[in-house]
Amino acid sequence: MKACVVRLVFVLAAVGCSSSRLSPGDYLDGAWGAPNNPGGSGISLSLATLGSKVMGTGEVCGGGPRACSPGSVTITGQRLGVGFQLTVHDGSGVLATYSGQLIGQNELQGAWTEANDSGTLTLYRR
Repeated sequence: MKACVVRLVFVLAAVGCSSSRLSPGDYLDGAWGAPNNPGGSGISLSLATLGSKVMGTGEVCGGGPRACSPGSVTITGQRLGVGFQLTVHDGSGVLATYSGQLIGQNELQGAWTEANDSGTLTLYRR
């Protein structure tokens, strides 16, 4: 009987630890970014969660003759367990969507879709 109770305590502790580690409410909170490319392009996002809602600000810099275009952005979206779906808005409307999941504690992987172009994007916690 005592061995069963001890095993039950270990099982409950493992389940409790793994569930909080895999889907904490604030795992997206903080600064995230992609390494800047030599051409000057880069992405940096600062995210905060409230329940399942995600909001934030950031900067998206495309390559080309202008130093940082489109520049400042706002982010809205939602988290779904360890997954997320974000909409990135520039000053004139929707710029892109970014949907993916948390990989470890410091990495986001997902699909960045802008107009008719889509690709895989990895962001790292800063």
